[in-house]
Amino acid sequence: MRIRKLRLLLEQYGDTTLRDIIVEIYRQLPKQVIEEKDLDLMLSQFAKYKGLQKEHDQPTVEQTIEQTEQFIQLAYDLHYLEPNELVSIREQKNWYVTAKRLLKHLRHYIGRKNGTRVAFEEFFFLLSSAAGEEPLFLSNDPFRLIKVTQVELFEELVGYYKLDASDQSWMQRAIYTAVKVPIDVDTERSDLFLAVLTHCTNVSERESYVALLNTHAKKLQMKVRIDADILVLYQEIRFAELHALIALRELERAEAMLFTEYIPYFSHRSTPFRYYLDLLEQAGLNDEHDRIERVGRRKHIHF
Repeated sequence: MRIRKLRLLLEQYGDTTLRDIIVEIYRQLPKQVIEEKDLDLMLSQFAKYKGLQKEHDQPTVEQTIEQTEQFIQLAYDLHYLEPNELVSIREQKNWYVTAKRLLKHLRHYIGRKNGTRVAFEEFFFLLSSAAGEEPLFLSNDPFRLIKVTQVELFEELVGYYKLDASDQSWMQRAIYTAVKVPIDVDTERSDLFLAVLTHCTNVSERESYVALLNTHAKKLQMKVRIDADILVLYQEIRFAELHALIALRELERAEAMLFTEYIPYFSHRSTPFRYYLDLLEQAGLNDEHDRIERVGRRKHIHF
């Protein structure tokens, strides 16, 4: 019987009946189980028992890192996918339960020890690989199963990059990761670029962000006409760049980039143009939104 169903069932009984049920269950339990599970303490001092259980359930930081590394290695070795002696069929089917537990423990320690941040990064890469490139588990939607999106986990990771850096090198590391990491079905790569932007909290950081995106885009420009995947990556980098320029209120630069570096790389001009109008509206730049609409009509862009 599941716990939820058990709770609903017990709500039907009064206090006297519940006491009788507990006594009967206790009587049926082997003495060894009572001792191993410390059930006498649970019955006599429930609050203390729960506190001790919580301590027991939370491993040390060293154990957390070790367990995470072991989980990652087993997954890359396909032990969660193929029959083997190290991971049972039950564990293979319930891999996400282990993943959720490890994520919880990593987050518990991550503000206090760098080793957990490395393990968190490797954990993110594992889930991304399983979602985007390699079948590593019995399901190919790992982020959904652990009830967190790839973007949320990446944004968290970028925050740790920033904590570990004394300069803006964190941004280079984050953008490089956003460019290279496999993405899952619920994620656009531009979502990852924009997750980096959320950590750019001042003008200097946003300017550096724009410059780094522009550098990546320029490297791709020679290949966009012959490689469809590179074209999509180029478009998403430029899309994120537009976001940053609007955040900086560099509207002249944003408009110039829209028509020279963004629109020319779409088969239909209306698609990026509508994106740009939406960005202006979201930023509350209504006058600029109306002006760009007029520009679009003069240029015969159907939007």
